Amino acid sequence: MERSSGAAPPRRSGGVPRDKGADRELLAIEIERPGNGLTVVALAGELDLSTTPRLEGRLLSEAKGQGNVVVDLTRLTFIDSSGIRLLIQAHQAADGRAALRTVVADGSQVERVFAVAGIEEVLPVFLDREEAI
Repeated sequence: MERSSGAAPPRRSGGVPRDKGADRELLAIEIERPGNGLTVVALAGELDLSTTPRLEGRLLSEAKGQGNVVVDLTRLTFIDSSGIRLLIQAHQAADGRAALRTVVADGSQVERVFAVAGIEEVLPVFLDREEAI
């Protein structure tokens, strides 16, 4: 019986570095502003060491604002410790000015990693976007 650790498979063999355009394919970032000072940052793909730099400035800027931020991870297929670090950093950057909440898909790799790491003790985590809002 083959077992999976939940880790992402290697992206390329031979140590060949990816180009920056490949990172764009790995993570899609959508920012929605439905009103009432709310910002929804919806991510799809992979949030890892290679893709966090694309999100970092945008997410920290939103977190430092005056409104509430919901980070929708329901279409995220993979997260590593650098992605988790960025979410915690954004939560700390909000510093009471804004509320930062995360939404994960029930049963996803992201939800399993959050459960194992105890993230819900540090970040508000929801299984439904409407509930987070």
